[in-house]
Amino acid sequence: ENFSVAGTDLDQEKQEKKFNRKALMVRVVFVISGICVMISGALFYSEGVTSFVNSLNAVQYSLLIVENTALESRNLTLSALEAKHNLVSGLNETISETGANFCQGSDQVATEIREAGQQLVSDINAMSSAVDESLKSFSTDLMKMANMASEMNENLQTASGFFYALIAISIVIVVLICIMLAVTFFSAKDISNCFTKCVTCALIWPVFIFFLTLSWIFTTLFLVFSLAGSDFCFKPDDIVLAFLNKNKDNFDSLISAMLIYYVSGCVVFPEALNDITHLITMVKTMLAAANDLADNIASDGVDDVATSCGLDKAAATALQNGVQVISVVSQDLEKLLGSFKGIISCQNINPIYTSLVHDATCTEAVNGFNWLYGSCFALCICAMTMITFRAALYPVKRPELDQTGLSAPLLSSKNGGH
Repeated sequence: ENFSVAGTDLDQEKQEKKFNRKALMVRVVFVISGICVMISGALFYSEGVTSFVNSLNAVQYSLLIVENTALESRNLTLSALEAKHNLVSGLNETISETGANFCQGSDQVATEIREAGQQLVSDINAMSSAVDESLKSFSTDLMKMANMASEMNENLQTASGFFYALIAISIVIVVLICIMLAVTFFSAKDISNCFTKCVTCALIWPVFIFFLTLSWIFTTLFLVFSLAGSDFCFKPDDIVLAFLNKNKDNFDSLISAMLIYYVSGCVVFPEALNDITHLITMVKTMLAAANDLADNIASDGVDDVATSCGLDKAAATALQNGVQVISVVSQDLEKLLGSFKGIISCQNINPIYTSLVHDATCTEAVNGFNWLYGSCFALCICAMTMITFRAALYPVKRPELDQTGLSAPLLSSKNGGH
């Protein structure tokens, strides 16, 4: 009988040690999983959210540059159209005061002034038609592009709130994990009270499972966005070119050709740039003709011009002033067109496109989505592990032997069966 009792005690001791090892293992796995959840949450913010916010800021900055560039280009086109209008108005006013040919005389001075004036009228009329044809459509589409960039920027600004919500969710999960780890510490000390029961039964699990479900949903979304971004960034220029060709009817043909030119890396040279270059050449020719006419009138003097052209002194003065105004306005128009050509040059616009698509989208954004998906997926897996080993939250209940050597009902070691 003594031998039997001794054997029973030995078996009981072995079972208790084995049980304690299992309980310890459950708690260790639970704690490690909780720490991994917190590490995943930290990586979610420090790598994923930070990278994507940087990408979002870079995209917004690039769109702001696009908007400002489009508005500046549009202002230049409007200023050029206004300068052209002033030029034509000055020409018509000069013609009305001096006659259709500027000068009605027959001597050499009159002939030179008349031929120079006719050449100037021809150049201004040709330039006026070219400016209207090239710049009016530019002005409309540039405003449309500026509005589009502004609208996209506003949409991205509202999208940033989505990531702040994600940060709030990750913070809530980390707080819940800290509470559960504290409860695990209490359970390891065999402490069971109203606080631990309230946390485990009434607070932690419903809230934790709710946010875990949200995390799984976001993980799926991040995976979709990550795959879509990777597919897009495999050949981003080809995809953007295909998109532009598909939607080219939404813009004037000039703007469509310019956009394709920028995206192609300055390879597909548009006819619009040749038109702008030709227009600048026409303005320079017109300016040279205006300067020659102004020099002829200035060298002859107002009185000689009036005598040679059969004009009174007031008309000759109006001719001289009108030609000078035409010369000044032509210089302004040349500067405006030169500035416009510089702004829309590929060397100026292509870096904006590269920063927007290649750097912000295909580098920062894709890297951010990869981190968001990886950290969120790890967080969900570790959280599921915590649910599997949730027994670590509860105090250990051990079977106690009564005087007959039989096992008594399972009782909490701290509650003493009460």
